[in-house]
Amino acid sequence: MKGVVLHGGKGTRLRPLTHTGPKQLIKVGGKPISQWGIENLVKHGVTDIAIVLGENNPEKVIDYYGDGTEFSANFTYIYQGEARGLAEAIYRCKDFVGNDRFIVHLGDNIVQHGLELLVNTKDEAAVLLAKVTDPSRYGVAEVNRDRIVRLVEKPKEFVSDLALVGVYSFSSTIFDIIEGLKPSRRGELEITEAIQKVIESGDTVGFAVVDGWWKDTGTPDDMLSANMRILDFSTDYKIHGSVENANIEGRVYLGRNSKIVGSTVRGPAYIGEDTLVENSFVGSYMSIGNGCRISDTEISNSLVFDNSKIRDCKLTDSIIGYNCNIEKNRKKPEGSRLITGEGSSVSI
Repeated sequence: MKGVVLHGGKGTRLRPLTHTGPKQLIKVGGKPISQWGIENLVKHGVTDIAIVLGENNPEKVIDYYGDGTEFSANFTYIYQGEARGLAEAIYRCKDFVGNDRFIVHLGDNIVQHGLELLVNTKDEAAVLLAKVTDPSRYGVAEVNRDRIVRLVEKPKEFVSDLALVGVYSFSSTIFDIIEGLKPSRRGELEITEAIQKVIESGDTVGFAVVDGWWKDTGTPDDMLSANMRILDFSTDYKIHGSVENANIEGRVYLGRNSKIVGSTVRGPAYIGEDTLVENSFVGSYMSIGNGCRISDTEISNSLVFDNSKIRDCKLTDSIIGYNCNIEKNRKKPEGSRLITGEGSSVSI
């Protein structure tokens, strides 16, 4: 069994966060989004993994993941370049996969449970599904008892509320099917059409409805929601740094060489390495990266990326990019929500 992690796409709904790097490297709960999927694959014994790269700073992906040794895996990098659909990205992995079965995991999706089905299935194809409130945003599956009878990509009219969550299992025969596809109205080779052709050929497409939670991290609000979920369920809370004259309430992870001084940190919260929190209140559902400085600030339900500084501010529901400097402009009222790209400097 091999793995394919798709790391392409422009991430337009997440700009300015994605002007300088792929959305899959944005950290939630202390790790890049795609790392949660990779670790899930490795946990289920899938260690030979191809990472399909897009146009948005692919070198940053290679710099972060390397050859896979650090993640107990072996990584192969495959360039897709311009996005032409999920099926086209998968087809580029034909030589890597060979005659093996393989699992495809979208790099911007986080799934708590369900990979067991895909690892153990004998069906030509299998998918994970989840109930959604807005099916028009997704490819959806029409199910009759225990069988998928039809797939529809982003339906304008209601077909089903069971969405494809972006994790699939295939045999190598899927490549022959993709070869026969024609571009959709979007100009892309659609994976839903490929799976539909598996159904039409008479083969069974296995499925499981995700038991737990799943998150597509396509928007800033999705990012914050995913961070909340991960902090609730997936973080190993330990204090590796130092705490001086401070209150730690609830579950808090504090990285090595980090300090909390004269502050209150209310969990669940994640604070990375080499970070200082001083004279501040850090509320629930916070993820703060490495090398940050948070001083004289109240902040909650937010993401702060590596090497950013926040001073004398009151923030909530915010995403602060890498290497940002945020400070208060005393002429403005208190209470702000920010989403800043890498290298920003803001006075509020």
